[in-house]
Amino acid sequence: MTKAISLSAELAEVRCAVEGARFIADALATHSLDSREQELQAPVSITAILVLAELRLHQVERVLRGEEDPQHLWAPHNDVTPGGGEGDEQDVVLRPWNQTEEDAARPARKKTERSGPKRRRGQPPPPLPEPPAQPECVEEQPPPGGTPS
Repeated sequence: MTKAISLSAELAEVRCAVEGARFIADALATHSLDSREQELQAPVSITAILVLAELRLHQVERVLRGEEDPQHLWAPHNDVTPGGGEGDEQDVVLRPWNQTEEDAARPARKKTERSGPKRRRGQPPPPLPEPPAQPECVEEQPPPGGTPS
């Protein structure tokens, strides 16, 4: 089974979580909550939602930088079937690093896809390929006494 991660679906889920925190904050500010217990729980809930959203966005950032395998982002809410669905041509689909070789054999898709390990922070860049050997040119040297007239 091929797992692929929809970046659009992941960001939409984080956005919904932040909106939920905002709704709770609005209800708290307007005294719209049903009980004193809910009023006391609201700030804790808001903080929890925002911390989870922040950590998830940080994880997305690490995946996009190539510092973490996209498989760690996979969840049912961001699962996408490769080659499926119309309307997702603009989505960025992330694939786990262990599927990079498998996907190379498949036909290219229209979606923008990012996968495979990237250079991690602190690692030296990969060595540059050696240039092809050039034949040595032998130029005629003028005589030591200058040019003959």
